[in-house]
Amino acid sequence: MTTSNIAMQEELSQFIREYAGDQYCLAELLRFLGRHPNTRFSRLAVIHALNSRKLYTEKALKYLVSNGLVRTYVENNVPLYSLAEVEPQRKWALDLAKYDWYQWQLLLKQINPAAIE
Repeated sequence: MTTSNIAMQEELSQFIREYAGDQYCLAELLRFLGRHPNTRFSRLAVIHALNSRKLYTEKALKYLVSNGLVRTYVENNVPLYSLAEVEPQRKWALDLAKYDWYQWQLLLKQINPAAIE
């Protein structure tokens, strides 16, 4: 592994730590948007896709929009959300999307053993 790969892995780990240890499903939302980086979703579509509680998803969307990781568009008076073009966070969200559920759980456990029991 090269020095740049090690540095990138550490940056991705820090990114996951920042967004995975929350109560508002931020990391799951980023993974979802990373799997569909050029698609715009309504709030209800995101809630349904994540199979999560409405309040948590709405808070996660608001947080990610305010931090510039998610962009809002309005079409026909309906707000739509998509992954923003901000680098390197966009690349990290795309990288997160590559993990299947099992790999994701292993990664979370490796980064924060107390997060997964």
